[in-house]
Amino acid sequence: MGLKLYLITDCFCIFMGLLTIIGNSVILYLFFTKRLDSRRNLRIILYMAVTDILFAVMIMPQICYMIYNWDTNFVNYDPYVIAAIGWPLPLFLKACVGLNAGAATERILALYFPIIYRKVDHVQCSNILMIICMFIGGIDVVMSTCSFRFEPRTNCSSLGCFVNDIFRTYWGTSNMACGLVVIVMSLFVFIKVQKLSRDSGWMGSTPVERKKNMAASQKFTQANRTTCGILLSSLLCMTIPSLLVSLVETITGFSIFEKFGAFYVASLLTNGAANCLIFLILSGPVKSKINTKTLSDAVTTVASSKPYNSSKQTTFVDLT
Repeated sequence: MGLKLYLITDCFCIFMGLLTIIGNSVILYLFFTKRLDSRRNLRIILYMAVTDILFAVMIMPQICYMIYNWDTNFVNYDPYVIAAIGWPLPLFLKACVGLNAGAATERILALYFPIIYRKVDHVQCSNILMIICMFIGGIDVVMSTCSFRFEPRTNCSSLGCFVNDIFRTYWGTSNMACGLVVIVMSLFVFIKVQKLSRDSGWMGSTPVERKKNMAASQKFTQANRTTCGILLSSLLCMTIPSLLVSLVETITGFSIFEKFGAFYVASLLTNGAANCLIFLILSGPVKSKINTKTLSDAVTTVASSKPYNSSKQTTFVDLT
């Protein structure tokens, strides 16, 4: 059954890779045709789409090689081939985690510190974040190359099987630490979104205020679904599985790589496919024929006018 799991995992990676390429290509097309504006808050979404496509394309030779050389009795992949075509995983895994952390940070600023959020240069911050993510991912590539063991590994279908224990420990620990950070940041986002949903009951004292606040409230509801959907997909498809892999191997010594094969590849491709589908299906701008605001374009609309018998200020967060 173990060898069949390798084949199932690899075929799943092919399917998710194609879905990731197609879905994120649609997003890139929307940016290319100016229906989505990458000059403002959407730059991080653009980088997510680009990295997901690049990873799916670059990892395909490895998946195809593994499927082509799969056997019902045993598998014995050439370590030199794995070293040559397996490097995209450590590079883009860190890049994806970093971009998710950046998206969560952006949401936290929008929800907790809206004044600061409006003053931030989102394009510059996204560019710096992307450079940092690729730099850290490059460090992982160099470390994995230096720790690579160029010796046959029978019945093993993952890059993690060919690196030494030192790098595997570092890789698992760093991924686990990054995952915990993303989980904590996501919890802050979920809690604040729910609190704002409960506190946004008063819609205004005049028809103009009610109309304005109703529109902001509808955008807020739509953004709530989209933002939470993307964060949940990242947690369920990548962060939590990565934590489980690290904890299980640390506590029991059981290797997920040797049991399921390209586990990290499958998780990362699933995350890329889920993110693009959630954005295309739930995003308000996409559903409303693509206006110039989108998921990460978060601005705070405050209805500062108050009714005569109320001192409560109503705040809607427009994340669309």
